[in-house]
Amino acid sequence: MKRKDDLMLQKVGGQALLIPLGAKVLDMNGMVVLNTTASFIWELLAEDCSIEELVRAVADRFEVDADLAGADVRTFVDDLYRQGWIEI
Repeated sequence: MKRKDDLMLQKVGGQALLIPLGAKVLDMNGMVVLNTTASFIWELLAEDCSIEELVRAVADRFEVDADLAGADVRTFVDDLYRQGWIEI
């Protein structure tokens, strides 16, 4: 899976914001604030990667149990997919 190019991650005032670009501006009402973990996952999605790679990276980076990381990553990725922000 990989993120689409019509959203940009921008850090403003210590917050990570997903900002719509191009035609996506008409689809979204504002920006989306990402927490540290979500921002990390979004950055990883710049390259094509599997859910397993994301889970492993999150578990390693944040020193959490792989099962917990897996549940959180899957929830976030499912939300990104429902919003149309990633390609699987």
